[in-house]
Amino acid sequence: MVLLAAAASAESINIDFGQPDNAPPASYAAAGRAGVWNALVAPNGSTTIDLLDVDGDVTDVSVRQLGGTATLTVDDPTTLGEDSLLLDDYLVTFNAQIESCLFFENVDPGLYEVLLYAWMPLQPAVLSYTNIDQEDDNPHYEVGGAWTGEHTELVTYSRHIVEVGANGILNMHSGIVPAADPQLGAALNAMQFRPLAELFSDGFESGDTAAWSATVPN
Repeated sequence: MVLLAAAASAESINIDFGQPDNAPPASYAAAGRAGVWNALVAPNGSTTIDLLDVDGDVTDVSVRQLGGTATLTVDDPTTLGEDSLLLDDYLVTFNAQIESCLFFENVDPGLYEVLLYAWMPLQPAVLSYTNIDQEDDNPHYEVGGAWTGEHTELVTYSRHIVEVGANGILNMHSGIVPAADPQLGAALNAMQFRPLAELFSDGFESGDTAAWSATVPN
């Protein structure tokens, strides 16, 4: 119950990588929760402080981006409207040893759902390799494929259930799939995280992320 209370007061944050005039509107949910999108160019080594939550309120959450070498914008004809605003710009890495990494600090402790959008526009066959350090057993996911007209798990995004500890740290990554051609790169379009307490009001104990993963809807 202590963990549930902490999660209930935790932040929900949306980030879109690209120019501010290309960010989706607050009415757009993607595969997660609608709300204000922080639009970040996020050059390699940069730190952004005072991120906005989905209600537009300033938080003390900061994020440092390491590894992604450029923010690119293209026009993929298969994506339209608000989906194109999210997916047609992205951080990219072309180094098999260096991922695009997001290092968050000052995140409220608790259980979270995290969505990592890692879809390569114009090149749906190119896969990105995503993971989050704080996820149990640190699984890696391959994300990519032809746009289906809507966000689809493991096509445009990977979904993670993580527990942020008392240190407030949350680290997420998108890199090149092992043995893939690094010249094709790996993408990171956006991310969302929200506390699981927004979806459920009871039924878990601290550390029981496997049970949450099985019950939280996509």
